[in-house]
Amino acid sequence: MEDRSVVVSVNGRARWTKALLLATLVISLVGVFSGLLQLGLLEQAENGDISEAQAAANDARQQLIGIVQVVLYLATGVAFLAWFHRVHKNLSPLGGREFKYSPGWAVGGFFVPFLNLVRPLQVMREAWHGSDPAGLERDMGSSGPSVRNHLGTPTLIGWWWAFFLVSGFLGNTIMRLSFAENPTLGQLKRLTSLMVFSDLWDVPLALLAISLVSRITSWQDLRLARMHELRSTALPLLKVAKAS
Repeated sequence: MEDRSVVVSVNGRARWTKALLLATLVISLVGVFSGLLQLGLLEQAENGDISEAQAAANDARQQLIGIVQVVLYLATGVAFLAWFHRVHKNLSPLGGREFKYSPGWAVGGFFVPFLNLVRPLQVMREAWHGSDPAGLERDMGSSGPSVRNHLGTPTLIGWWWAFFLVSGFLGNTIMRLSFAENPTLGQLKRLTSLMVFSDLWDVPLALLAISLVSRITSWQDLRLARMHELRSTALPLLKVAKAS
């Protein structure tokens, strides 16, 4: 059984998460380029200037990119949630107390309808403040949890969540439009333009997520080191007090 009083490093999970986020960034840029090629082909199609071979090659390329994107998004999501869950689970052994949310919300918050619009943001904010090495003495004090739970949302988390929500909205819109029967060339052009915009949007989202994962991961390492320093300082003082 896992000892819940022990801090488990999230460095390995962070490396996987950042590598997959970087891969999604790359495939998003590939998607932008491919989408622009499709827009050009649709322009030609309006003039009846493409062959069946060109259309088939375009469709095959778009389908392949779409499959790779779905696989990468799923893998990235699993890696991110595994990292996030462990990050929150580390908060208590890192000196924090009386948290509003459990580690389970780090995962479950993304899947509860309507609540998933705010709960992941709230849990990430708690993980941020609970991992910040500058707040260790505050959290260990009598008023620590009360102060920590009233701290605001950091700018990085706010931007990450805003981009995440818009990305989800764009993805849902694209999915609905993709199921339209017998779309016209005009509809296909609008859909393709939206796909290009969505892929572009995912680039800064990936960069924000990479920055967020890096920051909190490094903070937990620093906070653990700070805890060891405080304990090594307090131990001699405790021995002196007992001796006196």
